[in-house]
Amino acid sequence: MAGPSTSRALTEVEQVTALNEVLDDETLSNYSSDDESASDYDYTQLVPPETISASERDSEPEDIVAHDELEEVPRRFVWEDIDSFHASRESFCGVCGPQFDTAELDVVSVFESIFDISLVQLIVDETNRYAQQEISKIARPLTFRSRIRKWEDVTVDEMYVVLALIMLTGIDQRPTLRSYYSKNRLLFTPFFAETLPLERLEVIMRFLHFSDNSKQNEYQGPSKLFKIYPVIQHLSRKFQILYLPGHNIAIDESLTLWKGRLSFKQYLPLKAAKFGIKTFELCESSSGYVWSFLVYTGQGMELTNQYVTAETNKTTAIVITLLENLLGRGHTVWMDNFYNSPDLARFLKSKNTDCVGTLRPNRKNVPPLVKDKKLKKVLAWQDKKRVTMISTYHKNDMRVVVNRANKTEIKPVVVCDYNKNMLGVDLKDQMLQPYLLERKKGTKWYLKLFRRLLNVAIHNSMVIYRSHTNKQNLDTLQFRLSLVQGLVEKHSSGVRRPVHGRPSVLPPPKRLTERHFLERIPPTGKKARPHRRCVVCGKKGQRKDTQYWCGECEAALCLEECFKAYHTLLHF
Repeated sequence: MAGPSTSRALTEVEQVTALNEVLDDETLSNYSSDDESASDYDYTQLVPPETISASERDSEPEDIVAHDELEEVPRRFVWEDIDSFHASRESFCGVCGPQFDTAELDVVSVFESIFDISLVQLIVDETNRYAQQEISKIARPLTFRSRIRKWEDVTVDEMYVVLALIMLTGIDQRPTLRSYYSKNRLLFTPFFAETLPLERLEVIMRFLHFSDNSKQNEYQGPSKLFKIYPVIQHLSRKFQILYLPGHNIAIDESLTLWKGRLSFKQYLPLKAAKFGIKTFELCESSSGYVWSFLVYTGQGMELTNQYVTAETNKTTAIVITLLENLLGRGHTVWMDNFYNSPDLARFLKSKNTDCVGTLRPNRKNVPPLVKDKKLKKVLAWQDKKRVTMISTYHKNDMRVVVNRANKTEIKPVVVCDYNKNMLGVDLKDQMLQPYLLERKKGTKWYLKLFRRLLNVAIHNSMVIYRSHTNKQNLDTLQFRLSLVQGLVEKHSSGVRRPVHGRPSVLPPPKRLTERHFLERIPPTGKKARPHRRCVVCGKKGQRKDTQYWCGECEAALCLEECFKAYHTLLHF
């Protein structure tokens, strides 16, 4: 996030000078722009009537433009004196928070309200279809492919269990999937093996799919997102209908790490990942709830809605698309200088939406005077570097604050408010960072993006769950652990249980710590006094059968020395 620095005391606050003249078309044509695609797109209103003071109404016609004449003089701005500028903030309307009753819902129910059965059923259908298509192409049964030939269709319950195990890999991060099934005493985690066999999890992850390749000719969405567009479309809709963000919202970009070949891969040196898939996101400032998002697919990315035309500035189109369903509710949107412009601020104000953030002085329709002097609605402030702000309701009020060095300094109120409310996307990224599901390496970009979206869905579920006053004490780790356990308990009944064979040659670590007793091997349906091969003798290369075992470890052991050695020696 690009924004004002707060690490140094205020060194200079320049005096604001009034500019009460109307800029003519010739002057506007001389303004420079940092965006070659910037347009002269004219929005409906320029200056609302309530923002023109009584003194300006009495002024000469050549000094001020009447509101009735705005339709005839498009692309002209009235830069008001700070004393005549009515700094009124839009009133927020609506009940923010979850748009349904969450009092009786548990962790699993809240998550399934977002990642509901319709989406999981779609993933199941496409995975099964893709698996059948790929299996038919196999010519020779190799080691891994021989297991593929035994493919059984995935069920909805099984897919929910797979999602739970993927979530757990974000909490317990390891280099490979097989390491979660290791019998090594340093890595042993019985939960994975008890929930789903390794071979089954590997083959499901191998064929995980989200769209029907045979219907690509009928596809109407962004061409580069065909592989994962059904998931994007579903989650984007669910995020918006289940929750209404509060008064302050922020727009910024986020990056999902991807270093492989991809036509729309981006390089952002200021981000932690630096290389990857960029998304534009609108988040609630206080919680980081992701309300809407757009996956950037390059310069050819198309954005169309009722307010955007082919001539609209690209960054303006991004903001309007993200905000489209929130316009008119009185929100205040906080943005950095990548998005802000006078055109955009004027349009949002006309839609009862405030706009605050940093501004690039060379944006179109920003007078050259702003580089040297302060205007009334565009405020420049000198910190480590010159910072220019634009706001539709702030004035030039100052505030005394205490910095990190325990020293007092004076800052504009707009800068203090910006630093407080621009953190929505960064807050979300910080809360996802310790539990990154997309950390695992892969060869398919859409699988990594799917893991990222799954992680965002978990975060949004937590925000919804914790919005209830009785559920705010649950921290992030507890929520995720409860979600994993709840999904497995709810859906494990529909999962085929693994059939356990004889104990592994490398015994589990509990053999050295718990209490153990020697018992006779219990009779089976075929044998009244069964015998098994001694584990310790087999380790030494000797073949010796015994009718005794440790019932706790289920390991056959000789009566004399083998039982003692097995439970006292690490390497017997």
